[in-house]
Amino acid sequence: MSKNIFDAELPIVVSAGSAAEGDLILHIQTEEDRFLKNAGEYCVRDGAVYFYPGKKRSGEPFRVLGGKVATFQKKHQIASAFLDCGEAEDPAALIEGILLGAYEFRTYKEKEESVRCELKLQVDSELLRQKTVICSAVNMARNWAHEPASVIDPESLSERAQALAERYGIRCRVLDSDELRAMGAGAITAVGQGSETPSRMIVLEYEDLSKTNPVVLVGKAITFDSGGYSLKPVASIQRMKYDKCGAMNVLAIMRAAAELKLDIPLVGIVCAAENVVSDKAYLPDDILTSLSGKTIEIVSTDAEGRLILCDGLTYAQKNYKPKCMIDFATLTGGCVVAYGHVRAGVLCPNEELFRDLFDAGEKTMERIWRLPHDEDYAELLKSSEADLKNSGGRYGSPVTGGMFLKAFVDDAVPWAHLDIVGPADLEKGNAYSVPGATGFGIRLCLEYLMK
Repeated sequence: MSKNIFDAELPIVVSAGSAAEGDLILHIQTEEDRFLKNAGEYCVRDGAVYFYPGKKRSGEPFRVLGGKVATFQKKHQIASAFLDCGEAEDPAALIEGILLGAYEFRTYKEKEESVRCELKLQVDSELLRQKTVICSAVNMARNWAHEPASVIDPESLSERAQALAERYGIRCRVLDSDELRAMGAGAITAVGQGSETPSRMIVLEYEDLSKTNPVVLVGKAITFDSGGYSLKPVASIQRMKYDKCGAMNVLAIMRAAAELKLDIPLVGIVCAAENVVSDKAYLPDDILTSLSGKTIEIVSTDAEGRLILCDGLTYAQKNYKPKCMIDFATLTGGCVVAYGHVRAGVLCPNEELFRDLFDAGEKTMERIWRLPHDEDYAELLKSSEADLKNSGGRYGSPVTGGMFLKAFVDDAVPWAHLDIVGPADLEKGNAYSVPGATGFGIRLCLEYLMK
């Protein structure tokens, strides 16, 4: 590929260093000398700029503050600045906020003349390197998620994944629809059969898998979701390019793990399809045979994400012996109704895995909340004509979506399903994320893996 698709071009270069002549000095106020009252406030005084993170001196306030520093420098086109971190108790969160807050998606906007900004920090250079690797992966995931279906479809996504694997020293295999159909993966192939670019399953391997059982990550990549013949209303079709955010997480995590040289065998499985209407598209009432051999009655062609994921989860268990599996998916609108855009829903029968992921989410502010997994919910998926239905209806939809996937996971395998639909893309953005894709779940998962 001729253009650099891996590194989002940030308007701010962040480096470890000291103040130089001509730098605008930015200060983080301490409690002792502060004159700003509220967290997040800033002002210009005596030729310098002062920011106040609030009374809590670690974690999210510093991440938010970092985003505000980046926004301030971009807005005012400050060519060179030095951020005096003072006694900042959480420089890691501050760096994350700056690097994530500097991101913009301007690929299709007219190029504007702008100053290339530099921001220097007096921080540990190794910490800055680590956070740069992680945030660069997040910003790549954001960039790819923002791309429309005319640019990223299952075929072009496969090409990007192969290029990424080559660049970062990851093994990659792409299974096309013919290979998937031949092996019996009738769920993922059905979802994509209406499109001119049929389904793909992209398998990435990092580290020596013979050392120990790998952690397997599975991501949903519906590159565009019309709902199929169970057509979405107009308002819901808008922003469906973000229905691939789960898979963007997997690709970003694999990249960061390779760059950080994590000593953990990892497998990433991207399940990719385009769910559109055509004379070849799958239909309500169809009965599919999945890779596991289980048959599925189609109640709604708009409950397609679980169909591609169930074959991905089965493939993982057939070909690897996972230490644990984590899937990422923008799966159900019901999860937004339940948790809004604040937390992701997690269905995880394994207590230890859930607790580890929960703690990682609290630290990174990519927070999760547990969904129930009572077998009563599985009753809603029973079919009179197949082994199960692909939808249990409106009530409890985030739970039944997860319970559908649970039917394809061996009870002995620790597994977590993250329904990230709420926080994966934000219409208005936040302090360190522009409107659109956030990369939610990447930092959470890397925190978990690094522990």
